[in-house]
Amino acid sequence: MKIVFFAHFAGSPEHGMVYGHYYLAREWVRMGHEVTIVAASYAHTRFRQPTVTGAVSEKFIDGIRYLWVSCPEYAPSGQVGRVKNILTFVARTFGDRLPITDADVVISSSHYPFAIFPARKWAKRFGARLVFEVRDIWPLTLIELGGASSTHPFIRLMQWSEDYAYRVADKVVSVLPHADRHMLAHGMRAEKFLYIPNGADLECKDRQPLPADYLATIRQLKEDGHFLLGYAGRMGLANAMHHLLKALALPGGKRVHALLLGEGYELENLKRQAEELGLQDRVHFLPFVPKAQVESFLLEMDALYVGFLKQPLYRFGTSVTKMNDYMLAAKPIICAIDAEVEGVEEAGAGIICPAEESQAIAAAIDRMSQLTDEERHRMGQAGRNWVVAHRDYRVLAERFLAGVGEEPS
Repeated sequence: MKIVFFAHFAGSPEHGMVYGHYYLAREWVRMGHEVTIVAASYAHTRFRQPTVTGAVSEKFIDGIRYLWVSCPEYAPSGQVGRVKNILTFVARTFGDRLPITDADVVISSSHYPFAIFPARKWAKRFGARLVFEVRDIWPLTLIELGGASSTHPFIRLMQWSEDYAYRVADKVVSVLPHADRHMLAHGMRAEKFLYIPNGADLECKDRQPLPADYLATIRQLKEDGHFLLGYAGRMGLANAMHHLLKALALPGGKRVHALLLGEGYELENLKRQAEELGLQDRVHFLPFVPKAQVESFLLEMDALYVGFLKQPLYRFGTSVTKMNDYMLAAKPIICAIDAEVEGVEEAGAGIICPAEESQAIAAAIDRMSQLTDEERHRMGQAGRNWVVAHRDYRVLAERFLAGVGEEPS
């Protein structure tokens, strides 16, 4: 089978996030399929951008054919530049310059819905099945998280595109367990929906040691008897890291040190907040490292943290990639999330507390730090057992193709 995956923000182990497309594609290649990922040459989610020459550049990574479409760079917080980047990708993939000669399945991965138009064009050309894969519900995410007006012309255009995608796609796949509630209200037929969550790479054969200076910092903190709370991922508003800092500034828990590994447009604001709260000696900001080193970081921590803002958007559920990575590392998790958290609560893999409530977060951190090493180990192992049983990308990749395998409607 020949599979073409339109995924603007797709990354790889050598480029960084987003990883989901890579892991699915890698498993499909191992199953004997030919997979092409069509992605933008620039995406703010990556820590390294691909090298491109001309309008489209080709590279094979682990058997996956990547077509990098040349798109302008932009500042992560710059709306105009980001829109220009998106529209350039859509326009260039809609044209006839992509070196694609055949396809059985064409997937449009939606961090925004406009890519459905080139995806449908190519699917119709080859008589292929058309799949709309939803990772973020746009434009609802921009409206409920970003405060955008539903009447803005660009948001209206995006909404029309989303509704169009639900109508024309043969299957609609989402990482969000209850996304169909929204999709049904926007024209999708119920039988089209397929839930495939983000998974975990159970192999982890390419784990690499942390840089020497990172490791030296961690070793010294451990020797001094500190409890290490780790975070690995983007530093954006949606991650609500400022509430974690407020929690750490509350009285008590002075032996807790937070190590925050990652980049993002909120990083400088968080650094300033840490200084204002007098946390510069207890909060350690570490520049992001390749994914092969992230697992080494997770394994060094006593517990791991993830938090969200309080938002009605999470009524459709969550599928947080870092949560799977955390559980795979067999570390207990503190979740400051007002949403269904698959795995953590079910398996008893951590402590869940309300989002945006610093007192509750502080109490959860204190409770976690007071547990014995054996108690935390049991929590962590319970999480690992759950993720191995339920989030193996090998199984999810098979379920994906089995679920979209019917002939187009």
